[in-house]
Amino acid sequence: MRNALLVVSVVLATAGTAAAYPQFQLIKDQTCSSCHLSPAGGGLLSENGLNTAETISQWGTAPEFFYKKVPLPSWLELGGDFRGAGGFDQSDRIDKGFVVFPMQADLYAAATFGAYSVHVTGGVRDPQDGNTAKTLFASREHWVQWQQNPGETEGVFVRVGRFMPVFGLREVEHPYYDRRYGGSPLYGETYGAAVEYVDPKWEIHATGFIHDPIFKDSIERGNGGALYGEARVTEQTALGLEAKLDITPDDKTTYVGVVGKQVIGKTILVQADVQFVHHKIDAGGIENQIVATAIASYFIGPFMIDLGLNDYHENLAYKLLDQEAIDLNAHWFATSHLELLLTNRFQMLAFGADGESSGYSLLQLHYRL
Repeated sequence: MRNALLVVSVVLATAGTAAAYPQFQLIKDQTCSSCHLSPAGGGLLSENGLNTAETISQWGTAPEFFYKKVPLPSWLELGGDFRGAGGFDQSDRIDKGFVVFPMQADLYAAATFGAYSVHVTGGVRDPQDGNTAKTLFASREHWVQWQQNPGETEGVFVRVGRFMPVFGLREVEHPYYDRRYGGSPLYGETYGAAVEYVDPKWEIHATGFIHDPIFKDSIERGNGGALYGEARVTEQTALGLEAKLDITPDDKTTYVGVVGKQVIGKTILVQADVQFVHHKIDAGGIENQIVATAIASYFIGPFMIDLGLNDYHENLAYKLLDQEAIDLNAHWFATSHLELLLTNRFQMLAFGADGESSGYSLLQLHYRL
């Protein structure tokens, strides 16, 4: 049993979790909350989100939980996401060559009583070394929410609990540099309180947080705050500003950045997130970093094709410490519950001048309950 758990632990170390596709914003609707129960997007879909999942897919099918075969009371919503992948991997992962691994196994529940609701996400996570059995399963997010306008997608939201502070583009694909090296890394959920306002014209999310005191290998080790504001200048253009402060016993990291989103025609969305990171070590030493991601998404029928460009400068004081990556992803929404994704990456160090380039080509299967 112990050996089996260790194998699962190693495999899951290469895996990730899914949130929402920010590519749908502006193309499908003005806000993330118009399709999700959370004001930040991700997790359970609202009625509008379910309709979108059905209409964008090749063959439709009833988009509700278990195809609406399981009746639920009006106050309860259930769901889940399951992902697995396989293909060729010649990157910085543990295994090289052909790989097959699980990526996500999460269940969602939300119970709503008037203006108040409880949201829980539970499932498999990347376990701690030496403590696999106790840390293999966990609740990544659980919070209590008060909503100014119950049942609506706009207004003031107040959340208290464990969740990811709103920051950056919030892509599903966590290898994008603005997530991997920026202010919203995989497993970066924290305990905190957030006050958020969402409107078709603008939104703002202010979060105060502390690091997870239960999991000692928590990616987010600091305490601090995050602020994200976005204005929809037109129905096809959005501009955002962001800031985040992390304070640990050993260092302090400040993130500031800008986000831009632009619809071209009716089928292309271009998004960009550029962050300046100032990392100060208490024992001495300063690192200034640049993290940037740009993604162009093209919608055609049940397909979405993404071209992503990434750049990361680990320390601006030194040359040849930069990394670059090109991503090409093709999504096929077969039904309202089933998605196939071909994801490809080519990554370089200092444009190939400081080491061997790497990459991967993986086919993902995503099933939503």
